[in-house]
Amino acid sequence: MITESVTVSNRGYIILPAHIRKEMKIKPGTRILLSKEDNKVILQPVSSFTEKISGLTAGCFGKDKNAVDDYIDNERKDR
Repeated sequence: MITESVTVSNRGYIILPAHIRKEMKIKPGTRILLSKEDNKVILQPVSSFTEKISGLTAGCFGKDKNAVDDYIDNERKDR
């Protein structure tokens, strides 16, 4: 566990140390989940839904881009 001391600004902002942002792959625009547990504040990056399901359906609709495109075209024709 790494512990760092940060200061809260008068607007409620904190700055995450650069080495922690780098290690956690936190970039501008990264969403952070803030949780309060007893007397602790826990911050953790939120993975996007698409990142979480990435690869879940790999191969289900075809083995390559052309096969997937063909599958989609056939589905559209059936409508």
